[in-house]
Amino acid sequence: MANSKPGSILNSISQGIYTFFSTTCHQEESRSFHIFGEMFAVCSRCFILYAGFLAGVIVYPFFKKLDNTTLPHVWMLLSAAGLMLADVLLDISGIHKNTFLTRSITGFLLGVVLPFYLIPGFTMVYLELKNFKNYKKKIK
Repeated sequence: MANSKPGSILNSISQGIYTFFSTTCHQEESRSFHIFGEMFAVCSRCFILYAGFLAGVIVYPFFKKLDNTTLPHVWMLLSAAGLMLADVLLDISGIHKNTFLTRSITGFLLGVVLPFYLIPGFTMVYLELKNFKNYKKKIK
């Protein structure tokens, strides 16, 4: 956590960030990136997954239109999630110890793939709400 004085605003912000991410990440120091001697609020896999998600959102318009509602084949999502699961299970079983590289690759792959499912999903919800709103106007 930040090297700020206890009770300071920076310490409170830092504590809040670490607490927020503690619900989704183990925050194990040996599996986390550090900057200026301070551990990130999430492990390396989570951080790279978020970075991959950002990259996927950025590249999405180059592959699909933003009004696209067609989901890719589910095998893309299952493959990315399966690789991450395999990395975790091989580590837990002791067959192969995962590394920063394997955690980073599997996290990035899943992160990049997710926007290709979420953006069309949100677009479908938006269009359904828009159609419902227009339908209600016609009824009145």
